[in-house]
Amino acid sequence: MTDSAPTLMFSRSIFERSLFQLPLFPYVIYLVLLLLAFAPGKASALEKPTIRWLTWEQVPNFITKGEYKGQGIGDSLTKILQQNLPGYNHENIVSNTRRYNRLIRDEDVCVAWAWIVPGSREYRVHSRPISLAPRTGIQTLKSKRHLFGEPGSTLSLSALLANDEIKLGYLEEMNYSKRVDDLIEQYRGTDSILFSSSSTVEFNLSMLDRDRVDYFFGFPAQANFEAETRGIPNKYQFYNIEEIDNFVSMYSHCSDTEFGRGVMKDIDNVLTTELLMDHLAVVERWYGVNRKYRDVFLDYVVNQNPNSRVSDPGQ
Repeated sequence: MTDSAPTLMFSRSIFERSLFQLPLFPYVIYLVLLLLAFAPGKASALEKPTIRWLTWEQVPNFITKGEYKGQGIGDSLTKILQQNLPGYNHENIVSNTRRYNRLIRDEDVCVAWAWIVPGSREYRVHSRPISLAPRTGIQTLKSKRHLFGEPGSTLSLSALLANDEIKLGYLEEMNYSKRVDDLIEQYRGTDSILFSSSSTVEFNLSMLDRDRVDYFFGFPAQANFEAETRGIPNKYQFYNIEEIDNFVSMYSHCSDTEFGRGVMKDIDNVLTTELLMDHLAVVERWYGVNRKYRDVFLDYVVNQNPNSRVSDPGQ
């Protein structure tokens, strides 16, 4: 027993001396860094902030399903902006008008391609003009052209509303122009208009097929897109109207917060001529090449000149 005790003490002493002589410094540093990385409040500082981008179903402006999903005018612009903003994480949210109006006030929410509605400047910040929406007009059935006019003619909404034989479908939460808004209010409560509280941004063409309404507001490419994707003849007729005679200026929007203003500054910094011309190519893919539209786009969007052919909804 007395001989073994010194041996045990000697072994422990050697062990302790050997342990503290090991090169532990790099391992200690690694352990400290690991603890700091996972400490509360530290992870968020290392992560990129996230922008939630609003989209909606409105072919061919936004296409959220089917063969051409993500290839719409607004979808493509959203993707281009995301690729040019690598300092952020990006999340896409498919919304409707009510969800859009609720979410756009959130701090981290933006939209790449939208017009300025009356009153929105109070809680949103906007980029420089980034695009033009083609003139909104009316959709009807080709079989009802005798009630409207020759293809290619520009119609008077005032005259159409005064015609008791036809009924307009109108979405309550949409804005077009002041002249349209005034006429809608004038005929509110009459049989000339079917008012809908639907949260969609445009009527489905089936509303015309089922004879629910005789015409409604829309873009010219809506019927072309449906006919092409379904492989059927286009049985719908589009007309321009006198009360919407301008192209609509389009912008990127964010909430009017410190975060939103910072994102908007970054967006304005990436709006190069090359980016805008790539966007124009997508517009012309779906709406076709229109010399008047292209000339105004180059003058107003690319060269940033005022143009009398451009307005905002409500004007």
